[in-house]
Amino acid sequence: MLDLSAAVQGFLLALGLFICPGPKDVLVFREALLGRSRAVLVAISSGSDLVLIAVGVLGVSAALETFPPLQVLLQAAGIALLVGHAMHAARSASRGSAAHTASAINAGDGSWVRRVLVMSLGNPASWLDTVVILGSVGAALPASASVTFSVGAVCASIVWFTAWVSLARGASHWLTSTMSWRIVDAGTTIAMLGMALWLATDLVARL
Repeated sequence: MLDLSAAVQGFLLALGLFICPGPKDVLVFREALLGRSRAVLVAISSGSDLVLIAVGVLGVSAALETFPPLQVLLQAAGIALLVGHAMHAARSASRGSAAHTASAINAGDGSWVRRVLVMSLGNPASWLDTVVILGSVGAALPASASVTFSVGAVCASIVWFTAWVSLARGASHWLTSTMSWRIVDAGTTIAMLGMALWLATDLVARL
């Protein structure tokens, strides 16, 4: 039987976590500003959340807690990922190239899909929200309730990213100059490096 209370719990807890923008949200927002497909952005973002929540509920969150070296490895990989995206955004900011990407979009350049997919599945902030927090809560529930809890959490992800991408597309009308895009890319660089620094500080404290 469908456990509505568990679904509501999953929805509210996940929404509370998702509305605090992290590295994935920053990247998704930037790609939406560039006019990428809203449906694809939401599908990748929420689909990756579904995978990570399922991974957490199935017990990986417990495995991470009992095997600290794996946590360190994943965190180090996440730091490298964030620094890589920060460097990409910094190059765009210095060149002012983001305002001229319409030709790449029309040409069907699919590199942005890979960027969003890698950031969605590989960044530590997403793992913390989905695998560790949502996964551990869902895993503690009875089997039937954990399923509806997970469904509620995924629904929250869909709602959040649909609203987030729509907001970005609405804001794109105001970003028509090279300077405005340089500001966006500079902000992306700062956000990525800030998260990388926070993770690096935490990693050093663990060692």
